[in-house]
Amino acid sequence: MSNFSKIGEALKYIDEHLEEPISLEKLSRKFFFSPFYFHRLFSAIVGKTFAAYVRERRILFACEQLCVTDRTVLDIALCCGFQSAQSFSRAFHETQGLSPSAYRKQGFRPVIISADELIMKFTNRLKGGILVNPKIIRRGGILVAGVCGGGDETGKVWEAFEKLSRETPLDGVLSRNGYEVRIFDGEKCRVHVGYPVSGKEVAPEYTMLELPPSKYASFEVYVANGYDSENNAMNEWLLTNAEGYSQRLLNGAYYCVEYYDERFNGDETGSIVEIWVPVEKK
Repeated sequence: MSNFSKIGEALKYIDEHLEEPISLEKLSRKFFFSPFYFHRLFSAIVGKTFAAYVRERRILFACEQLCVTDRTVLDIALCCGFQSAQSFSRAFHETQGLSPSAYRKQGFRPVIISADELIMKFTNRLKGGILVNPKIIRRGGILVAGVCGGGDETGKVWEAFEKLSRETPLDGVLSRNGYEVRIFDGEKCRVHVGYPVSGKEVAPEYTMLELPPSKYASFEVYVANGYDSENNAMNEWLLTNAEGYSQRLLNGAYYCVEYYDERFNGDETGSIVEIWVPVEKK
């Protein structure tokens, strides 16, 4: 079964279990992935984090329930995994622009795209990437000064960093090569983007992230060809080398580094990003 097929089956599973607890760890085991790489693969194909996608599908399910049943708002909220009607109402209003009660009064059933249609859309959007076999590199401790945010809003986080760096000087910059550190804490992903600096004495508007000295499995990704193969290659390499290497954690969380140097040129043919997966010998 291909990675796209596995994610397609995961999407179907989610839709069939919206009224039950849905665990990233359980799904990753079901499809023989580590939670870290299932999360990366899911985000790369679907375009949003696992938690954000599940929340979105539950809200759509709630929309339908409000229109075709007489279940109370509280009952629908609890079955969709919310702790209270208040938290459900806030999340509902954020996406639909109406309270659940107001949505029920208007009576319009939502158009819900099926999991099969979604995976077809994602398959058409992502093409197989070209990956150079990983090399093991060693890097000393790295201080990254920049901006942090949600893992499903990486573009906005980079825009915020670029705006900040134009308006507020950043002292001690070692290079203008970009670092995008993705940290996977359970089902949540957060991202820290910025430049490497020589010390922690920088303007307070910047957020600091310190990466410890580490060995990395460094993958070269040809950007124009997509990220699916990158995820597949990393997962296969880690499984193949599981007896010799284990992943290093950052404060108890899985993480990886996307490194942008002079070889990166947007979506142009030949544009390359390095993906560093921190590893250590067993």
